[in-house]
Amino acid sequence: MFFPFFSTYIELGKFGLPLNFSNFMVIQQNPLLWIIDSAILILGYFGYQVGIRQQKLVFQAKNLEDLVSERSEEILRQKIFYEALIDKSPIAIVTLDQDHSVISVNPAFQRIFGYRSDEIMGKNLDDLVGDPDNMQEAAEITKGVIAGKTMHEYGKRRRKDGALVDVEILGEPIDIDGKRIGVLGLYRDITIEKKATEDLQNSEERFRRMFEDSPVALRLEDCSKLKQWTSKIQASSNGDLHAFLNDHPDQFSTLCESRNIISVNLATLSFFKAQNKKSLQENFCTVLSEGPRDTHIDIVQAFMNGETSLEKELIYKSLDGVIKYAITKITILPGFEDNWSRVLFSNMDITERKLSEERLEYISFHDMITDVFNRSFYEEEMKRMEKSRLRPVSIIVGDMDNLKGINDKYGHQAGDKALKLIADIMKNCLRAEDLIARIGGDEFGILLPNVDEHLVEKVKQRILDQVEISNRKSKNDFSVNISLGCGTVKKDDLFKDVFKHADTQMYKEKQRKKTKD
Repeated sequence: MFFPFFSTYIELGKFGLPLNFSNFMVIQQNPLLWIIDSAILILGYFGYQVGIRQQKLVFQAKNLEDLVSERSEEILRQKIFYEALIDKSPIAIVTLDQDHSVISVNPAFQRIFGYRSDEIMGKNLDDLVGDPDNMQEAAEITKGVIAGKTMHEYGKRRRKDGALVDVEILGEPIDIDGKRIGVLGLYRDITIEKKATEDLQNSEERFRRMFEDSPVALRLEDCSKLKQWTSKIQASSNGDLHAFLNDHPDQFSTLCESRNIISVNLATLSFFKAQNKKSLQENFCTVLSEGPRDTHIDIVQAFMNGETSLEKELIYKSLDGVIKYAITKITILPGFEDNWSRVLFSNMDITERKLSEERLEYISFHDMITDVFNRSFYEEEMKRMEKSRLRPVSIIVGDMDNLKGINDKYGHQAGDKALKLIADIMKNCLRAEDLIARIGGDEFGILLPNVDEHLVEKVKQRILDQVEISNRKSKNDFSVNISLGCGTVKKDDLFKDVFKHADTQMYKEKQRKKTKD
């Protein structure tokens, strides 16, 4: 601000004028002085603006420097990260130029193929690792990647020592700003994986053949719908399947209708006399209908309670109507415990053994000539009835009158025929719950539960009447006769005492006939 006053003072001195306000105002009317006076202000303003701008530029330069430093550090971190990622990757990674020459490889590539990095730099990759017996396959992959395609294949590649390695191959073109600069190749060693797959396939084939050729009837079922059904029952009936089916007997068929047969072997088709799996599935409820309901319920209940394997003796009906017996092992396969979608049924046919057992059991309790029970079974049944509270029980004891004469005159074959005839006559006069047994050479015993002393006399007379009718109608050379005695076991009576009473009556009747003759 001093410069305008000084210039004005010099101008007053030039004209010899004293310094006062009026002279000062006159001098200031000179335009040149106005320019001189305002120049400093203008220059100061511009200087101020230049200073502000310079400060902004310095600040921006500092920010830019910090940003460049930060980005550089981030790029460096990413570079280190990706280099470590590639170096540590178990997958062989190779970068190639447009001519398919090697630019870089990671340690996994060196480990899988046996080459050091310096041995393969700048060399054609296919020439190094291509399968000599299938170079065309490598060329096709290379051609596809160079054309811009992502190639994903499986094949064999050659190691440095000449051995072949099974690999999964991925080829990916590398483009930057729309310009292709090279190729990224990835190789995953699948030798162990492929061997495991082949072993698994061989194992599956082996077990498939074992399944199909097994003499045991094997059946694989999907019981997932049955599982869903039982889950609803567990929620609504406290998991008691027996109680639920007692209340809803119409739903018992769900036990077979909700099961789907996945596969069967030849032994199963033979066991059930089915032409194929479809015919067995269509008749499945019929096949399962013969066995006791409780057995099938028990099996499902066991699985509902967490069992995964059990063994039962089951009764089936084959498609030709024959009753079949089997020891059946039922197993929920591992991994399917939650949904029951894979359940294996192994049926060992024991029909012949079961029939033999039943035959032996029949023989042990029956008389082979008359097909009625034998003395052993008769005595066991008397003991059982004596322990029970069942009363009254009537007893009939009978003895053939002329068996010895028939044997002597017509032979023992005729005697056996006579025994069978008299036994059949008595059986036809009895109820299903009554028991008849041959308890001696020509002696029979009958147990009649819930028959009192009056009714037993009628039964006795009915037998005698039927014997007489049979003799009239018979075309045999002989007639049959029998003497009968009876008694009734009441409360507090002993079976042996009543049997002795009936036996005594029978002998009295026999003596009466002899005296009469």
